[in-house]
Amino acid sequence: MDSQNELNGAGYAQMIDSITRLNKPGIALLNAPQTSGGLLVSCAADTVDAVLAIFHQQGFTRAAVIGEVTQGPAGLTVR
Repeated sequence: MDSQNELNGAGYAQMIDSITRLNKPGIALLNAPQTSGGLLVSCAADTVDAVLAIFHQQGFTRAAVIGEVTQGPAGLTVR
């Protein structure tokens, strides 16, 4: 893992409840710029099916729901 990935993860590592169970490649994947940013889309829960249908129609057949935003303290559960 390079120093930029380590720096990316340092800011939120305490909010990930399974960070200690992840191996180095798993941690690197969470912090790599290629796996965040523009690859993530958020939408209202009641529009998920329509949004996924648009992606699939446009050829992005692997588009999928990967999580949800819920009320409560900030954090990330990695499964």
